[in-house]
Amino acid sequence: MGEKSLESPRELCERLQERLAAERARLAQWQQVESEYQRKYTQALRPLEEKLNQLRYKLVLCFDHAYKEMGLSKSERQFVSELVTEFAEELLVLSAKTELPAGCDTARLRTLYKKHGGVDYDAHLGGLVESARDELADALDLDDADLDTLSPMQLLQVIQDQYDDEDAEELLEYARAVKLPSVPNAAAWQALQQAEHDRLAQAAQDPALQVAVQPAGDIPDSGLQEANTVLAAQLAEVLSQVEFAEEGFKLRYELDPFASFDPDTVLEELDADIKDVQEYIQELEHEVMQFSDESLLKAWVKAMRREVAAMERREGRR
Repeated sequence: MGEKSLESPRELCERLQERLAAERARLAQWQQVESEYQRKYTQALRPLEEKLNQLRYKLVLCFDHAYKEMGLSKSERQFVSELVTEFAEELLVLSAKTELPAGCDTARLRTLYKKHGGVDYDAHLGGLVESARDELADALDLDDADLDTLSPMQLLQVIQDQYDDEDAEELLEYARAVKLPSVPNAAAWQALQQAEHDRLAQAAQDPALQVAVQPAGDIPDSGLQEANTVLAAQLAEVLSQVEFAEEGFKLRYELDPFASFDPDTVLEELDADIKDVQEYIQELEHEVMQFSDESLLKAWVKAMRREVAAMERREGRR
């Protein structure tokens, strides 16, 4: 037998009105930050990301050259192969979302991935996605159709409803693999806009969304049930619009679909991202410049291999 709510109809009305006002304000915030975020992303972050990816591509070629030409030991060659595979995979994952900068040859990245990783990238990715799908479906008691229809935000909510933080994080890694983009973000954004256009057209037929509800204190007891029904419908509509705003934001700016973003802080986070990418570029520029000297590249590979081996030994003693 279900528990009876202790909330009175008037208290429910007040709560719905407060939540509705808060969500409308949140929707307005998304609209307010859009212009400034787009300006900074387009003029500052995006060019930096393109430069960063060009440098990462150069490092893949540097490491492949080191593997072939520098007389490394067997263990060092294996380490270099791991670096090529890791960097190539990161760039290939990005290429599924958006176009890589000019000069980054995805066909060559696939060739190098297979050469150093020993498997075809697309076949390997397909196997990972299928395995992640099986693990996620089993853990959440969902079938394939459920997984396909759930948006990332909906899937995130299902995971958080059923699992605590540590277990939820592991399932989120599976979810990220399952929801890897099958089409570029630009195409996904167009599809999302069309779906929202269709949803809004249908919502426009709901008379409850056109009604202005009085403050709770002004509504007689006899009118509270009808007012609450209207408020619930209006809240559901605004929540749908907020979800569309956040989903679209993540697609347009190539962000983690399972992360939550607050319009109050996204500009600060963008500034921090710009600073981080600038610093990373400086590091990679230094490394690429060093690696033009074969003796320096060989010394770096040997030093990094020793450092990784030492870390693995320390992990093994824990």
